[in-house]
Amino acid sequence: MLAGGALAATIAVATLRAPVQHAIAVNSAESAFHSHRLNLLLLGYQGDEGNSDTVILVHLDIDRRTATLVSIPRDTWVPIPGHGYQKINAAIGFGGPAGSAKAVTALTGVPIDATIAVQPEGAKQLVDAMGGMNVDVEHDMDYDDNYGNLHIHLKRGEQYLTGGQVLGYMRFRHDAESDWGRVRRQQIVLKSLIDQMGLPQNWAKLPRLLALARTDMQTTLTDPQLAALLEIYRGVPADNIRTFTMPGRAAFVGDASVVLVDQRWARIIGRLLFTKSVPPQDEVLVANATGIPNWNATVVGALRGGGWNVATFVDQPVRAVTTVSGSTPAAAALAKVFGATRKPTKTTTLVLGMDVAPQED
Repeated sequence: MLAGGALAATIAVATLRAPVQHAIAVNSAESAFHSHRLNLLLLGYQGDEGNSDTVILVHLDIDRRTATLVSIPRDTWVPIPGHGYQKINAAIGFGGPAGSAKAVTALTGVPIDATIAVQPEGAKQLVDAMGGMNVDVEHDMDYDDNYGNLHIHLKRGEQYLTGGQVLGYMRFRHDAESDWGRVRRQQIVLKSLIDQMGLPQNWAKLPRLLALARTDMQTTLTDPQLAALLEIYRGVPADNIRTFTMPGRAAFVGDASVVLVDQRWARIIGRLLFTKSVPPQDEVLVANATGIPNWNATVVGALRGGGWNVATFVDQPVRAVTTVSGSTPAAAALAKVFGATRKPTKTTTLVLGMDVAPQED
């Protein structure tokens, strides 16, 4: 245990650190981006294959030092301008990262400020530069693709993986979860990368990590902007990083296995999470009355990531129609987003009914 004087000093330093980091974040954002809320598109791609394995829409709230990552399954079936309907991972082959950004904006309505496209070797080098990564592998993974030079052999359990092993873990999709499992593993690795880069022992490595990333990355961000993001999110608490997947379902179009995203929810999440202005800060209660277990967790993740003041969320008996109650600016804004009726009450509540449950057919 710490002696009284040492404990007091530690508390004092911790108390001072948050305002100092907040000031750094604000100054870095103003000088590098002229904005405090940014929407980035993160792509993982194979340069010789013309498609993207990873499509993640990221919302950064720099004032709060939060990051919300929304994965869009690579097989999501979308219209690509000039090329008809295709899987969204093909967009990068038609128009580069900008083509992917157009496809994502068409799906979600989200304006994208910058794109970051990273080849697999980039993630591998970052992990190796930090000395590896601790990963809890959920089950044995064995897969060989000699043509694609992909060889994955991992045993179940928590272990320290090299960059190459982490890359295999991210790309594995040959189990019951298929692409959904790969999306989940990508989220795990990305969150762990952000956590590790924020550790004090890795701060001195940040310039080298940035240089390594540049060799296997295409981005519209400048070096000062990348450096500013590293500074802003250095040491960010793990709870400040949220991840979830865009609602959708597996289906077939002809012989092609695809994911059909619920387009209503793609737009709703776009309006809740990726807005460029801070939403009204009145306290909101969210109630899940859709009959779908845990569905409110996705909605609350989008709300909190977008800066809404969601105090708590609960489950309620199934209701047919979504309603909003409250006389606050937040209630009015939520009623507009959901196209819901609103009744005046003292507290602001969003009740999610069956009419907004993710579409199953």
